[in-house]
Amino acid sequence: EIPPELESIINVINAQQSRCYYEGRFVFLKDLDADGKPPADREWRDVYGQLVGTVFSIWESSELERAAAAAGTSSSASASNSPVKPTYINIADASLRLIESLPASNGAPPITNVIALSTTFKNRFLLQFGSRSTMLLWSSALRLALFESVSLQEAYTGALLAGKGSKLNGIRLLLQETKFKHQDWVVVRFGAGMPWTRCWAVITPAGYKKKKQNKTGRIDFFETKKAKQRKQQPLATISAAKAVYAVYPESSLLINNSTLLKIAGTIAVHDDAGNGAPRDGFIFVMPEIHPGVYGFETLIRFLIPTLDSFSLYGRPQRFNADKFDIRSIMFGLPDPPSTRYLDLADV
Repeated sequence: EIPPELESIINVINAQQSRCYYEGRFVFLKDLDADGKPPADREWRDVYGQLVGTVFSIWESSELERAAAAAGTSSSASASNSPVKPTYINIADASLRLIESLPASNGAPPITNVIALSTTFKNRFLLQFGSRSTMLLWSSALRLALFESVSLQEAYTGALLAGKGSKLNGIRLLLQETKFKHQDWVVVRFGAGMPWTRCWAVITPAGYKKKKQNKTGRIDFFETKKAKQRKQQPLATISAAKAVYAVYPESSLLINNSTLLKIAGTIAVHDDAGNGAPRDGFIFVMPEIHPGVYGFETLIRFLIPTLDSFSLYGRPQRFNADKFDIRSIMFGLPDPPSTRYLDLADV
């Protein structure tokens, strides 16, 4: 059964996932593969792109034109109705930057008005547009889709805590501020495209043992649960976080069993020599489910100490659910019947 607190959020999430943010023609290059190496077929292609939710669909223009000619229709007809299958790019975890000019080979004029889009640590797509204004429109559409997606995941987390967390046994004790560490087994993915790794997670609250260096809290991930071996360098450390939220599963039917969290912040992933500079990034965490315990309960019991450690969304004091406060877990959530945080023209 879905609590009423979750129903309205799920409706907005479904609307966001079907919202077309922008579409149009541009030139596309798959610059780097997932391994960070140039692909064998590295060449610029004329394409038609459509951004719906966080799914970026890309059709080759030549294939659309051939299909339209065979069907006796106009090539300007909707690409989504074409029999040509597009390439799908999930931008939910993407980063992008604008490039005013790129050098071209063979003495050709520089390539201008480019967006570099990466969906993993190492891959990269280049999108080149006919004008700066078009590039800015696409940049705004991509950033708006990412903003709304993250904001809705945060709002879903708030609704999950209100709808299901409030009914957990011992929830009052869990919500009390503590100076004790929270420790448990988790499965971690250190960024999009990375393998899953089983780790022992140790959440240290801010001000632990009143040490000056522990003012902000931290999470360390170790290979082992054994205390003696944990004195060595951890696999990774999160020293600061700017967002922590439960990831809405593919269907509302999966909410009870889902334990997936995303943490965005300052992360250092250490190699065998103990090297690893802190950088801005994100990781995915799935606390391991205990026998006889629902996934959502396991998630909440890991989530609250994490929020407390990094002082997010009003914790470790009272949760902040003010839609007008940028620090709130529900910031900017549209009031029904609206399902949009912003229109493209507002960005």
